[in-house]
Amino acid sequence: MRFILRAALSMIALSFATTPWAAVASSSDDVDLAGLAWFEDHWIDLAVDWEDATACDIGADLSVCFRTEAELEDYLGSARSEDPMSLLATCGSSLRLYDGTSYTGTLLSLSVRNTIHNLGTYGFDNMTSSYKVGACDSEFNSLSNLGGSTYSGNTSAYAQASSMLTGWNNVVSSVYIY
Repeated sequence: MRFILRAALSMIALSFATTPWAAVASSSDDVDLAGLAWFEDHWIDLAVDWEDATACDIGADLSVCFRTEAELEDYLGSARSEDPMSLLATCGSSLRLYDGTSYTGTLLSLSVRNTIHNLGTYGFDNMTSSYKVGACDSEFNSLSNLGGSTYSGNTSAYAQASSMLTGWNNVVSSVYIY
């Protein structure tokens, strides 16, 4: 019985060692992971190039990208954390920013609360053309660090817009999720 238990624990440990979380856990504390995301089998710097990714989720502990929004949906459906600290840090459903009108094009999914998200970090500065707000109110601003003008459209919980208000298409540079 002990052999079976040891073998099972070894398999679990091996599976964690081959996931992107192992690379995050083994990184040094002075490495800035902001803007880095796991895509298929390697890290990408979103500020530089999304490669073939079209949907990225920026999480509290790990950012991941996928080729399709459907793959992102599958991931989000199976990756919900039960860690109490993670639950406090994130909104129950994500803010989704699209670079095309009518919820098309590249998608950036954000759920970390009480943090300024400078979209340039993720290669998404001045790209938002439509959005869907998750379960937490949000704020959109025209400059980084919540500077400049604040978007006057509805960004409260569960609001959505298939296009931005006049003058705001491809203008959003930072967002805040409450």
